[in-house]
Amino acid sequence: MPFNLNLPTRLSHHNQRGFTLIELVVVIIILGILAVVAAPKFLNLSTDARISTLSGLSASVKTANSLVYAKSQMPSLQVQPVAGREDLIDIDLEGDGVFETRLKWGYLDNTDIEKWIDLDDSFTVQYQGIADTYIGYDQDENGQVTNDNCYFHYTQAANATTPPDYAIVSSGC
Repeated sequence: MPFNLNLPTRLSHHNQRGFTLIELVVVIIILGILAVVAAPKFLNLSTDARISTLSGLSASVKTANSLVYAKSQMPSLQVQPVAGREDLIDIDLEGDGVFETRLKWGYLDNTDIEKWIDLDDSFTVQYQGIADTYIGYDQDENGQVTNDNCYFHYTQAANATTPPDYAIVSSGC
C-alpha cells in the first residue's frame, strides 16, 4: 500500500502566517513617531510636580497666616510689643511664656515662615530685603532661587490694611 502525502510543491500566499518585513518596519516607524510625540508629555511630569508642590506650599502659608491672624485678634493671646515698632509684635502661641513668633500687622513676619511650614530638603529659602521671602528650587545650586524662576514668593503685610502677598513663579520649573 503506497503512502501518498500530497504535499504542495510551492507555498500559497493564502496560507501565509506572520508579518512581512515591510509591515514590521512600518509598525516600528509608527511606534517611533508615537514615542517622539509622547515623550515630552512624560518628561514634563517633573515640571508639573514642581508647580504642584509650589501651589501646595502657597496654600500652606496662606492657611498658616489665616490661623495666626485669627489668633492674633483674640484678646486672651499673650503679646509682647517690639520696642519702637507699632507694626511688629511677638506672640506666645504655645502658652509657655516664650514669645516665639513675630507678626507684622497681625500676619507672619517673612522670617518666621520656616517655623510654621515643614519644608522639604529640596527647597531653598532666600530672603531679599526686609519684606520678601522666596522659597523654591535652586536648580543651578548657587544658593538663590530667584534666578531659576521656580519659586514661591511671600511679601509680608505692608500696613494694617494690606495683607501679605503670595505669588508663584513657575516659568523655570
